[in-house]
Amino acid sequence: MSATDPQTPARPVAAQSPAASSLSASSGSAPAATPFNTPFNTPFNTRIDLNLLQVLQVLLEECSVTRAAGRLHLSQSAVSKSLARLRVMFDDALFIRERHGLRPTARALSLRGELAELLSRLENLSAPATFTPATSQRRFQLAVLESAWATLMPSCTRALTDALPHGSLEISRWQADCLSLMEKGQLDIGLAGHDHSAETPGEPPALPAGFQSRLLWRDDHVILVRRDHPLTRRQTPMTLSEFAALSHVQATCEGRSRWSLDERLEQHGAPRRISVLVPDFRDALSIVAHSELVFCAPRSFAQASSELHGLAILELPMRLPALSYRLIWHASHEQDPGHRWLRQSLLTHIRNAHGEDAEAAEL
Repeated sequence: MSATDPQTPARPVAAQSPAASSLSASSGSAPAATPFNTPFNTPFNTRIDLNLLQVLQVLLEECSVTRAAGRLHLSQSAVSKSLARLRVMFDDALFIRERHGLRPTARALSLRGELAELLSRLENLSAPATFTPATSQRRFQLAVLESAWATLMPSCTRALTDALPHGSLEISRWQADCLSLMEKGQLDIGLAGHDHSAETPGEPPALPAGFQSRLLWRDDHVILVRRDHPLTRRQTPMTLSEFAALSHVQATCEGRSRWSLDERLEQHGAPRRISVLVPDFRDALSIVAHSELVFCAPRSFAQASSELHGLAILELPMRLPALSYRLIWHASHEQDPGHRWLRQSLLTHIRNAHGEDAEAAEL
């Protein structure tokens, strides 16, 4: 609004205070006083221009249009125009021209602390997200397939907690509802397994839209028996029918008691005899260690568990499609720095444990 606007009486130049003088863009003598083009009683604009606040912050620090323009990489004229808009915004002159620069008004000084804090918060808000495991207090929630626990998690848990001294891990068993929990944000990552079919030995089952996965390692199945089991002294290879006739202990996995092994045996007309069904792999190991029963399990699990439980590993009389272990997470975590650290840490540890079986690509 102009000073000669008929709705606003013009103020004589002689009546203007020094605070109403326009700022010179030069470093020479102070210019003659001129009236503001807009009166201070203009209503405050609630749509604040954050660029103007940055100009005000630099002017408060430099108390010079010339130096402020240099820091902001703007022309002196642009800074002066920004100051004119700031005066309207805050209904105050903000700065008074003096011989050696600018002197902030009381209003400008009162804004300085709040302005610095506000701009700092905005800068942090717009800064790229970062994650520092050494100082983070974040809690990560993982679900791990039971057969992968003995293979991976004891040593991997130590590596993660050493790198995350102030954070924590919440580890549960992989279940059929884990994908739903990930989608709801109640689970960060899962380590799951799946059997490949004979028709598509290299293809994992399709995941619902919005999920990502990464191959960790491939495995096959073997037989676990107690170390002094009669089968350990057998000199001739076991036939398929002999294997099926053994007394088997079976552990449920993801709520299922039937595995791909059972489907393949039935296809060959040799269904196995399940003598004992238990809820988890640990119970199966205990039974095998104290009985004549046998337990079929992934080779990596068998190798990690056999010494601890005093068991021997035997080969199956038939070849099965491979078993694959994969990391699974929801795409909403894809760019989360903390989640990326967790995935990369798991992958690095698994590479060290399984060598070339672990996929080489970065997560």
